[in-house]
Parts: sequence; structure tokens; C-alpha cells
Amino acid sequence: MKKLIIVSTKASSGKGGISTALSGYLSGLEKQNIDFEFVESHWQETNIFVSWLNAFWLIVKLSFKYRKNAVFWFHLGPWLSMFRKFTLAIVPRLVGADTVAHIHSPAFKNYIEKHSFVTKLSLLPYKKIVALTPWWEALLRQHKITKPITVSPNPNNEKYCQVAKEFLNTPRQINNEGEHIKILTMARVAKGKNIDIVIKTMLNLPEHCTLTIAGDGPLLSSHKELVETLGLNKRVTFTGWIDGEKKEALLKEADIFCLPSTYDSFGMVFIEAMAFDLPVVAYGWGPINDVVTSDVGECCQAPTVVDVTESILKVLSKLGQYGGHGPKKVLSQYTPQKVVQHIINLLD
Repeated sequence: MKKLIIVSTKASSGKGGISTALSGYLSGLEKQNIDFEFVESHWQETNIFVSWLNAFWLIVKLSFKYRKNAVFWFHLGPWLSMFRKFTLAIVPRLVGADTVAHIHSPAFKNYIEKHSFVTKLSLLPYKKIVALTPWWEALLRQHKITKPITVSPNPNNEKYCQVAKEFLNTPRQINNEGEHIKILTMARVAKGKNIDIVIKTMLNLPEHCTLTIAGDGPLLSSHKELVETLGLNKRVTFTGWIDGEKKEALLKEADIFCLPSTYDSFGMVFIEAMAFDLPVVAYGWGPINDVVTSDVGECCQAPTVVDVTESILKVLSKLGQYGGHGPKKVLSQYTPQKVVQHIINLLD
């Protein structure tokens, strides 16, 4: 088996989607006793050029040390991340190592459709590609990318997989009609997440429905002003950014998870909600349809107030039918052990 070298941002359970997903991957690799080395391509505390230079020289050393006996696994975010990884992947590719590009950014769709030549050029140093869902693989093939493609979804972390087991054994209690219904939205409060649509949707939902918005970001102030303007102060609550036990408590207390985002390549938060046996309402663009299927929630046809309202009401009308399906899907598809097997196959 070849040596695995991971090149990415710092793996953690922090705010970044790539770093959060990587935590699950690393857990899976460790449980399978896979030997790997981690190269941080950049970190916020260090000058961008200095961090790149440190990563570059480390990759050069590892490239000449392992040569054809290594797989360099590069995690690609938006354009700056793609350019950085392009420069770092050239040396291992030249010395004969296997190089893999794992595409994480939802912006990649725009890149390949509007800047096809440059995007394909950025993928030249890689022998293989990892796509998050079958939809992403189909998009790559549609644009004549012929490199071998492995479909590998993001994994939940070990703790949330354990939560899924608990909810699978004892599904959550369903609110009876007329009781307080708690809707949860959890994301960076930024453009593309469409949290303002969820806020406006509250005007169309029964009074016993309330909304909790967990997250921070550049649009937080304007969203708070929107709640004030619409007179929804008593029904909409902002918690700011949360993690750990506070995050778990919100997921356990909620009845529905709703995020009609147009800027998610996979949606880690969707599989986190599924682990807590929450039905999910999402916008069904591209890859999201691969994740939020009819057994675990509803995908609206458009990110509009009308469509989101319709999807929430549809979920409310059959809350009892979703019990146990989210945890079952997490345990069958999104555990670190199952997901990491796709990467192990690249090492053989």
C-alpha cells in the first residue's frame, strides 16, 4: 500500500467545510491503521507566501522520499485554493507520485461552465479526481474531463455517528399537531445561504412555529434588521456561532432543519441534522438532491419563500414518516469508516 500524504487546510471541527469533513476522514484513516502525513497548505496565523513556501518544500522532500510509492491527496477549495494546490502538485506529479484532486467548492460549477479552459488547466497536475456526489461526477464528464473519478461523500464525525446510532435505536418523539414546532437553521450567515428566505417564510407558517438561526457572518446584522422589520422578534432567535455541546443541544431540541442554500457543494450540516433524526428542508440544486433524498426530507424546486413554505408544510404534515431514516442513511453512507474506504482504494 502506498504512503498517503494529505495536503489541505488545518483539519478541525471548526467553521470551514473542508476542515470539518477532513476530521471525519482522519478519524477513519486512523481506525483503519492507515499511515499518512499531513501537510498544511496554508494557515491564517502565517503570511500566505511563507505558509505556501513551507508547504512547498515539505512536499518536495516527501516527493523525492516516496516517489511512485506515494499518493498526494489535495483538497481544493475556491480559486485561490485551486491555484495554490496546482503549484504544490506539480513536483509530486513530475517525480511519478499519484496525485489526487478532491473538489470541495460549490464555485467549481461556475468555474467549469464559464472558464472551462482555465479550470481544466488547473487540474492538469492530478492523475485522479475525487467528487463529492454522483452529480459532481456527471458534471465533470459533461465537460469532457476524462481522468479517473472516485465519488466519495463527506463523512460525519465519530460523535455524530454515535448520536445516529442512538436515534436509530430510539427515534425522536414527534410533536403532535398544534404543539410548538422548532425550526433550526445553522450556517454561515452569508450570501448564498438564503437565510433571509427562511425568515420571510415564517410569515406563512403557523404561529406555533419558531425559528432559531445559529451562525455568524457578514449578513447577520441585516438579517436581524429584517426580523425586526417583519415583526418576528418573538418567533426568531439568533444564537451566533455555536459548536460543541451547545450545537448538539440545538440539534436535539429542533423538529425540522431548514437551509435552502445555493452555495453548498455537499452540505455537511445536512448529514449532521440527519444524525440527530431531523427531517431536512433544502433547495434541490445539483448535488444536494444526492444528499437530501425524499426519505430524509424535502428539496424545494426553487429557493423562494413560496417553495420553502410549501416544503416545510409538507414535512410538517408527515413528521412521523421520517423517524429513523436520517440516522439510518448516516450509518450506511456517511461514517468515517465507510467513506474512508474510497480513499484507501486509491492507495492500492
